[in-house]
Amino acid sequence: MAALFFAVKNGTSVHRFWRYHLVYPLLLFTVLLLVGHWFSWDSRIADYIFMQEGNRWTLRNHWLLSAVLHEGGKHLSILLALIVVFAWLGSFYFFHLRPWRRVLESLFLSAISASALVSLAKHSLAISCPWEFSRYGGDIGYLSLLQQLVIRNGDGCFPAGHASAGYAWFGFYFVGLYWQARWRWLGLALPFLFGVVFGVTQQLRGAHFLSHDLATLLVCWLVALLWYWLLLTPAHQSLQYSVFAKGNFHHE
Repeated sequence: MAALFFAVKNGTSVHRFWRYHLVYPLLLFTVLLLVGHWFSWDSRIADYIFMQEGNRWTLRNHWLLSAVLHEGGKHLSILLALIVVFAWLGSFYFFHLRPWRRVLESLFLSAISASALVSLAKHSLAISCPWEFSRYGGDIGYLSLLQQLVIRNGDGCFPAGHASAGYAWFGFYFVGLYWQARWRWLGLALPFLFGVVFGVTQQLRGAHFLSHDLATLLVCWLVALLWYWLLLTPAHQSLQYSVFAKGNFHHE
């Protein structure tokens, strides 16, 4: 069990690691959820967008949001998953890919399980999309997220599925953390950036509220953290880093 609680290579304490990667994210999400509920961020933002679009979801079928950022973003994430899978399979046949095998497993399992969990929650919780509410051109009266969690009379829009096409790849950050590589911050920034872009895309189309995207962000982060803990953290105890990582990545 000691291996499971071993810190990262640079000597960062176990408590510090879990504080920054688990406790603080959970506290931040809780604060944002409660403050957002108190100040009605969901409805305020959706009201503004809806009004700016002429009191209808004008951008719902816009080619840039619908075809490029929605469908294209989904296909991009699928393509990336296929690349990771084929690279993992190649690690059994090509020597130069063998050092990548463990991190490829973590990366793929993190992305696929985060997406699956978000999809399962969407279909189980039955939370409404903005366009379902009468104030946004739908048929049902508006309810806050917390109210909907009790009533659950929607089509299934929470958490936000499309944002997970970006956030599900937080595993890149943890792969970089495993190698103590400087590019780990890029591995954190890019999934976050794509997740935000995909999330805003769906908000502009009337498909999601801000809280839906925040929930997806948290789910994907926690799933990536879990797979890091299960597959990569134990390897730190033996400090057996690959020749590839030592030769090509900076260790702080």
